[in-house]
Amino acid sequence: MRLFNGKQGLRRSQFARELKGADLDKVLLVPIDVSKVLQKSMILNYFGEVIEPSFSFIVNQTGMQLLIDKIEQAKELLQAERIFVGIEATGHYYEDIVRILTEVGYSIHIINPASTHEERKQHLTYTKTDDIDLYLIAEVLIGNKATNAKLATGEYKHLQHLTRARRSEVNKRARIKVEIRTIHDHIWREYQGFSILEDNKVKTRKVFSDFWGKSSLYLLTHYPHASQILELGETGLRQISTEQNLKLRQNTIDKLLYAAGESVSKSIKDLSSELFILNQKLKDYEWHTQNIESYEREIERAFVKTNGLLLLTVPGIGLITAAEIYCEMGDLTSYTSASQIIKKAGTNPTIKQSGPKGGYYGRISKQGNANLRRAVYNAGRTLCVHNEALKPFYSRLKEKGKKAGQIYIAMGNKFLKTAFAMLKNHKPFEWNNPDFNYKKEVLKKLTLPLAA
Repeated sequence: MRLFNGKQGLRRSQFARELKGADLDKVLLVPIDVSKVLQKSMILNYFGEVIEPSFSFIVNQTGMQLLIDKIEQAKELLQAERIFVGIEATGHYYEDIVRILTEVGYSIHIINPASTHEERKQHLTYTKTDDIDLYLIAEVLIGNKATNAKLATGEYKHLQHLTRARRSEVNKRARIKVEIRTIHDHIWREYQGFSILEDNKVKTRKVFSDFWGKSSLYLLTHYPHASQILELGETGLRQISTEQNLKLRQNTIDKLLYAAGESVSKSIKDLSSELFILNQKLKDYEWHTQNIESYEREIERAFVKTNGLLLLTVPGIGLITAAEIYCEMGDLTSYTSASQIIKKAGTNPTIKQSGPKGGYYGRISKQGNANLRRAVYNAGRTLCVHNEALKPFYSRLKEKGKKAGQIYIAMGNKFLKTAFAMLKNHKPFEWNNPDFNYKKEVLKKLTLPLAA
C-alpha cells in the first residue's frame, strides 16, 4: 500500500504501516454496524471472503465476550497475522465497543458514516440493510478510508463533557434571549430602542447599553410595561436605583421616561398572557445563567490541573476557549505537526489545482471536529482584537482584502500552530514586550487560587 509521500494523511499512513509486510491471506476484517440496542458484525478476510457470517450481539458482558470469542476463533482458523476492526461512528453508542476492543488489543479503525454513504453510491445500490452496511464498512476499511481509534480519555474526556455541556447551556440561553426580546416587543417595543428624527435622518437610540445587564433585567422583571415606568417617574426610578444598586444614570432615566411616554402599547390587562410568558422566560434565563456559571467554575477547577494552563499565557485567550481547544485537540503524542490538528478541526482550506495553473485556496473543508472548529473560530476572533503580538498578522490579512470570517479562521489556525508548539515543548507564550509577564497573564484569567 503506497503512502503517496504522506498525502494520504495521518489516518491512512497509520493503516498502511500496520498492514505493511503482512500476508494478506492472513488478514482479518471485522466490520461492526452500531445501533442503540442491537449491534451486528461479521468476519471476512482481506479479499472479502466470509469467515464468519453476520451475527448480532448486545453491548454487555455476554455480548462483548461473544464478539471476542468469534474473532479469536476466526484468528485461530485462519492463523491470522493482523486483525482490523472497522466500526461506524454512530452517536456515542460505538464508544464502549471501541474502548473494550482496544483494551483487548485489537486495531480499531473508526469510520465516518459519510464514507460508508459514498461507498454505497459507488456501488449504485439504493438498498440499505445491515448486512450490506457490513460489507460497505469492510470495503471502506480495505480502501484505507478509516481513522485509527483515538477516543478521548482521562482529563481530555472530563473537560470535553464539561465544556460541551456548558456550550449546550449557552445555546439554550441564546434561544431564550431571542424569545424574551420577541415577547417583550409585544409588551413595550420601545424598551429595546426607539427611533427619532435627527437632521432629517432616522436614528435609533438604545435605552440600555447592555440589554442583559443588571439594571435592564431588574426593570424587565418588576416593571416590564411602559405605564409602570411612567407611574414611577424620575423620583421613583432614582429611589429604585439606590435601593437595588442599579446605578441608573440621568441619561438612562431620561431615555426610559421618553420611551415610556412615546409607547403605543396595549394596557396591562390586555397583556396578561404576554406578561406571564415574559416572567417565565426570565426565570429560565436566570436558571441557565446560573448553570453556565456552575459549569465554568467546574471547568476551571479541572483545567488548572492540566498542561493546558500554558494556553492561558496567550493574551486574548480566556479560560473557556483555552479549555475547549485543549480538550478537543486531545492527546498530541500521535501528531507530528500542527497541520494535522488544523485538519482535525476542519479549518484547513481546500485547494483547487489542475494542469499548469498554480491553483487557489477555496473554502475551509469543514471535515472534522465541529466543537474544535467553533473554538478555533472564537479564538481567532478574540485574538484579532485583544492580542497586540498578533495584530500585525491581522493587519496584513486585512490589507489584502480578506473578509472578517477568513481572517478569524486564519488567526485561529495560527493559534493552533502556536498552541501545538507550546504544549509539545511545555513552554509558555513568548512575546518581545518588556511589560509582558506570562504569570500575571494567567492569574488575571482565573477566579480560583492557583496552587504553587
